[in-house]
Amino acid sequence: MKAPLILPYPHTVLLRLFELTGTVVFWKSFLFTFLRVLYAFIISLVIGFFAGLLAADFPAIKSFLRFPLAVIRITPVVAFILITLFWFKSGMVPVVAGVLMSLPVMITACEKGFEKNPENMEKLFKAGCYGFTGFKAFRYIRLPSASPSIIAGAESVFGLCWKVVAAGEVLSVPRYATGTLMQKAQVHLETADVLAITCALIIFSSLCQWGIKKISSKKLQKAL
Repeated sequence: MKAPLILPYPHTVLLRLFELTGTVVFWKSFLFTFLRVLYAFIISLVIGFFAGLLAADFPAIKSFLRFPLAVIRITPVVAFILITLFWFKSGMVPVVAGVLMSLPVMITACEKGFEKNPENMEKLFKAGCYGFTGFKAFRYIRLPSASPSIIAGAESVFGLCWKVVAAGEVLSVPRYATGTLMQKAQVHLETADVLAITCALIIFSSLCQWGIKKISSKKLQKAL
């Protein structure tokens, strides 16, 4: 049974992928999507780092963050996207949605990394005996100890940002976005285009995650 509208042939999808990569709109859309992912990732990383550090040091802040983070975890991503459509421009909606969905992961990872367990407390006590206090203790004791957890959280957040940003673009339809290309192709019943853009998105995000893992592994080796 031939039904290219439902499931196009692989060679058709591959052909459309090569054709799309020859257009300026395709690459411009991917560039804007990548920038949105990068913005969401950096914002989540910075906020998550400091919020996780404060939550590890102050039980009151940890208790304060517990409820909103739990709400974010159980809320469907589509709900955040639709709500933020009322508050932000279409180009910012994917970024905000990506930050909201990534924060619980990053904050939890940083909190676990910085938590004052017996091993870390012993290291800090020994460091204090040698005059390593304040920023020095943080730089040479706490940060290296927390690095594996922070890096693992950052890798998870980066992959999550790709998924959330792409979904946000499909619903918010910014001018230049891979999600917009997929939405337009779906409206015009161009199934091969939807699959081709999806394949390109998977390949590009996989390459970016591979690069992040390579960089993070080198940083981890230096930290340890």
